[in-house]
Formats: sequence, C-alpha cells, structure tokens
Amino acid sequence: MSTAAQRRADAFSLLGCGHWLEARDALAEVAAGTGDPEVHEGVAQAAWWLDDAATSLDAREAAYRAYRDVGDDVGAARAATSLGYDAMLFGRGVAVGRGWLSRAAELLEGRTEGPEPGWLAVREAEVALNVDHDAAAGLAAAVRAGEIGRAAGGGDLPVVARAIEGLARTRLGEVDDGMPMLDAAAAAATAGDVEDLMWVGKICCWLISACHDVNDLARAEDWCARVEQICLQRDLAPLFAVCRTQYATVQIARGDLEGAESTLVDVLDRLAGSHRLSRLEAVAQLGELRRRQGRFVEAQSLLQQAGYGPVARASLARLRLDEGDAPRAWAVVDELLRSLPSEPPLERVDVLAAAVAAGVGAGHLEPARTAADELARIAEAVGIDAVSAQASAAAARLAGATTAVDRWRDAVRLFSLAGLGFDEAECRLDLADALVAGGDRPGAREQATLALRTLRPLRSGHAYERARALAATPDGSGPLTDRQTDVLRLLARGHTNVEIAAGLHLSEHTVHRHVANIYTALDVGSRAAAAAYAAGHGLV
Repeated sequence: MSTAAQRRADAFSLLGCGHWLEARDALAEVAAGTGDPEVHEGVAQAAWWLDDAATSLDAREAAYRAYRDVGDDVGAARAATSLGYDAMLFGRGVAVGRGWLSRAAELLEGRTEGPEPGWLAVREAEVALNVDHDAAAGLAAAVRAGEIGRAAGGGDLPVVARAIEGLARTRLGEVDDGMPMLDAAAAAATAGDVEDLMWVGKICCWLISACHDVNDLARAEDWCARVEQICLQRDLAPLFAVCRTQYATVQIARGDLEGAESTLVDVLDRLAGSHRLSRLEAVAQLGELRRRQGRFVEAQSLLQQAGYGPVARASLARLRLDEGDAPRAWAVVDELLRSLPSEPPLERVDVLAAAVAAGVGAGHLEPARTAADELARIAEAVGIDAVSAQASAAAARLAGATTAVDRWRDAVRLFSLAGLGFDEAECRLDLADALVAGGDRPGAREQATLALRTLRPLRSGHAYERARALAATPDGSGPLTDRQTDVLRLLARGHTNVEIAAGLHLSEHTVHRHVANIYTALDVGSRAAAAAYAAGHGLV
C-alpha cells in the first residue's frame, strides 16, 4: 500500500473509532492533496461531532463539488441531503436547507435503486416534524423511507425509518402504534444493529422526545440514562447535550426544579458558542424553569432569546399570566395558535391550555371555549392522563361554581397519575380558590397545604406565593405572602419599584402588582403608610 493510501486508511480508522479531533485533522490533511469526495465527507462527519459547524458544512460542500466533478450524481445527492439538514441544524437558514434537499431530489429523480432516496426521505421527515410541525407529511416520508430501505436490502436505513415513523405516529396521537416502533428501533440501535453513531443517538433522542410528548416520564428517564451512557463512552458530545436537555424537561415536569437547573446550566455551558438549534431548546426550558421559580425578569429574557417555538411562546404566555397581565398573555397565545398547524395534536396541548387560561382572564370567552373543546377532543382521542388533566382544568376554568370543584378534582387526580408534580400543585391551588368561592375554607386550606409540600423547595414564585396565602390563615387572605413581605421591607427602606425589581429578580410590572396588593391587604393608601406598618411590625 502506498504512503498516501496508508495515510487515508489510518485517517478513516480514527474516524471509525470515534477519535473525532484526530480524525478531522488527519482527514483534512489528506483532503488537502486530493479531490477525493469520500475524504471530504469524512472531514464533515468528524467536524459534525466536534460541533465545528463551519468546517463540517464547508467539507460537505467540497464533497458535493468533488462528486459533481467526477459525474457521480448519487454521491452528490448524498452530500446535498446531508447539507440540507445540517444547514438548518447549524443555523444557516431553513431556506438554504430546503434548497439543498431540493437539489438532492433533482439528482435522484427517476432512480429506484440504492438507499440514497430513502435517506433523503428520512431528512424530509425530520424537516416535516421538527421545522414544519407537520406530522402527517413526516409520516408519509418515513413510510417511503422504510419501503426504500427494505428494497435496498437492509443496513441502517430500515431501522432509522421505523424509528421516525414511530415518532410521527406518536405525534399524530397514534400512541399505541408509535411507541412500540420507537422502543424496538432504540433497542436495535443500542444493541449494534445500527452502524452510524449519529443515527444511534438520533433514534434514542426521538424516543425520549416522544416520551415527553405523551408524558411517559419513567420511560424517558430509562432511555435518557441509556443514551447518556453511550454518549459518554463514545464521546458523542452534541447528542449528549440534546439528551440532557430532554432529561431536563422530565425533571421540570416532575417538579425537580433544582435538578433541572443544574442539568440545563451544564448543557448551556457545553453549548456555549454552538450554532446548533438545540441550544435554543435548552434556553427555552431554562426560561420555563425561571418562570416557575418566580424569577420573571430572567425568564422573559430567556424566552425571548428562544424565539418563536411553541414551547417558548406558551411559556411566555404563562409568564404574562403570572404577572397578572391576561391581555398580553392572550396576545401571545392567540398569535401562536393561529400560526401552529392543527396537526399534530399533541404539540397543541400546552398551547391550548394556556389559551384557555389567558382567554378567561382577558375576557375572550368564546375563543377560550373553542380551545377547551379542542383539548377535550384530543384527550378523548389519545387517552393520555396528562392531556386529560389539561382538558379537565380547561373545563373547570369555564365551568360554573357548582361544577368547577368537581372538574378541578378530576384535574388534580389526573395530574397526579401522570406524575406531573408542579402541575398538580398549581391545580390544587385552583381547586382551593374554587372551594373558597363555595364557602369551604377548611377544604381550601387542605389543598393549599398539599400544594406547599411540592412547592416549598422553591421558596418563591407565583404558585408558591398563592399556596402560602391560601394556607396561612383561616380566611386564606394573608395578610402578606413571603414575597409581598420581601417587597415591603425594601419599600420601607426607601427603594423605588425599579430598585426592588432588580434586587428581587422580578419585573417592574410584577413589583407594581405586589405593591398594589400590599396596599389592599394592609388597607393603606400610600408608600409612607405601608412603610409605617413595616416599621411597626418589626420588618425593617
């Protein structure tokens, strides 16, 4: 074997062993002296794992040109297919990515043999699911990929196609069909039936994402642990970050906000400087976490950074509700509902729940009823406890005093069955409000006390303050919550609302609301009178 051939073989051996940095440098050195498109593809693959977006994309373009130079349209289509998805992944733009996928389709037009049309269909399914939020189109592309993979004689493609078909079916509400497909594909991938480590990781991440969609938290935790083990063993840093972000969503859902904070801070440290869109997912989750912690200024900043994804916008709407600004909450969620496709239904659940709460608060009762009716239809179709809980809560918000209590009790029970601790606690507080309205103050205190068991570790936040107020006294009124006491102390020391907001990590709007509520609770009409109360009760 010649020296050049040996260097090429050694470089690809490093790539096969997962030594990404050494492989990138060795392959780049080989590529400098040759127009070999496979070497350029190797550079792109190694750089992809190193999160080196510029090198990866440049190398894929070099591979595309090299394949075109030798008249290999199939190879060029393969490079264009990879460029299509990676251009979106690394933030080069959806239009650029679609352009490369269209180019790949042109090069493969009329070809019926080989796996390349199947891999293009897999990428089209990913775009449909993750960019267009069109699960029906994603399913059609996934089924097509599977047919091509089986006809091509196996390899990684049939397993990958089966996995993304399972994800599409799950998002369409076909949970009993979709989840077993994902389980089987993940088992095959982690047992060695899938050679490409990128697809091993993606299959597992799709499964974890589906678990989150259907709130199967125990299954998600099991697979997160398995994927993290593989990522650490093989130095798969980008997939490790994605997996950890998904695990944080499980922690938030369970109410483990301290654990979720540690996870997300670690992820964002790892992704510092990264151009991957997965970083925005972590930012959105941290924004939701900060909202639940009552750190509203930070939450708003993070959720605005996260852009216009459904998760971030639904969280922003809930933040506005926490601040007592239902009209602004409705403006956010109304825009989101109009832009979000009607399918897949599971992606609309959180948005619809936020729409009901904001619509009721802002007086838009007819749109709120429409959203509640859609939630009820989705719940009946999918049979998932968490979705049924959201539907019951939505119905309770719109119910009369006689039936609201029963609806809230249903929602509490279903959130508990789903293992969604924070949502259960918030729902108990809504039940407590309904009980107070019906004259059952002991029952209200009992529900608030149960909610505090979950919320106490927070020591702050809108839900925590509500629970403290409802559990504190027989009439459930206060006089002041812990956060109101914090505000009063600073007010009595002469701080302005802006200074109080900065000191307590709140928005100025929230501080203004707290001050107004303090005046009401203490029956005073000025800052001077409130400060006098604080001095007289040893608060300063």
